[in-house]
Amino acid sequence: MPATKTSCHWLLAPALAGLLLLGGCGADSPPEVAAAAPALSAELQTLYEQAKQAGEKELVLYTAFPETVELWQAFQQDFPEIRFKPTATTQLYTRLASEAASGNHIGDLVLTGYSELAELVRQGRLERDVPASSAAIPATYRDPDGYFQQPWVNAFTLAYNSRLLRPEQVPQTWEQILDPRFKGRFAHVRFVGASPFDAAVVLLQEEGKLSDAQLQGIHDNGGVSDNPGTLTANLAQGRTDFVLWAPAQVVARLRDNGAPVALAFPADVAILYGPGVASLRNAPHPHAARLFKDWLFTPRAQAIIAEQEYAYGTMPGSPTPKGFPPIESFRQKSIPFEQVNAYFDRYREKTRAIWR
Repeated sequence: MPATKTSCHWLLAPALAGLLLLGGCGADSPPEVAAAAPALSAELQTLYEQAKQAGEKELVLYTAFPETVELWQAFQQDFPEIRFKPTATTQLYTRLASEAASGNHIGDLVLTGYSELAELVRQGRLERDVPASSAAIPATYRDPDGYFQQPWVNAFTLAYNSRLLRPEQVPQTWEQILDPRFKGRFAHVRFVGASPFDAAVVLLQEEGKLSDAQLQGIHDNGGVSDNPGTLTANLAQGRTDFVLWAPAQVVARLRDNGAPVALAFPADVAILYGPGVASLRNAPHPHAARLFKDWLFTPRAQAIIAEQEYAYGTMPGSPTPKGFPPIESFRQKSIPFEQVNAYFDRYREKTRAIWR
């Protein structure tokens, strides 16, 4: 399949600024940064020592989630002698093919969506690796063959302008969403084939929560945008009343920064969709890669995921993001990993026929 983005870069400028700051961290960080890191568990300390003894002084993560700045900074703080380099890429397949052809392997890990992970498994780019700390995550958040695990999932749901709608006025069912009074007053991001927005259609139709007629009604009554950032800006500026399948982590951050936006979690709309983390075959820093994967499932990382990244950690007992419903309240079909791309392909034809 062609490479597609599976995350929404709704706050790209602030994210890149944070990454530039993060890029300055590492072995040369000031002593006070390293001193602020919490005590490591014996398991993490052992992995850290193994990485240092192997001379692994950096770690390269290819990611579709460059905006996850707080989490990346915390890892760098905990392991200051390994320079962490999260690298945003939209040409993942091409980059990895080039590295394999040249024998100059740079990337250690990927953090990306189901569709890309399935294709990377097919291409033989991933290494089986199951971090010990991930043993407790539910089976739905891990590849049964051990190629990847999901450290978190994001909610994609209904976001609304809190100056235009009061909570009791927010539509909660498709009948209410498609009511004539909302015609032209809501929008969504264009379906592209393998994005979280496409995943919403796949999951909701498979669960019987979204009919073909309602999908057509979304087309007939709502607006569509190719640019998620523009759509979010329009929502905050009051140019649209509400947005379908907005990334809750982005809207919550805007909300807490004072923007007039809020979240609702209608059962017929809200879904969970998150990335998997996987080790690359022939990674130049395999010990550091294992350290990172193990760290992601620790209580410290899972708390940061909820409290600062506004996402749901997948470890049982992880905290819930502020203002979000418990993760247990989401009931959605689990699509077998090996069938993910087949599902996307089938529904891609349906959405293309409607939004032609």
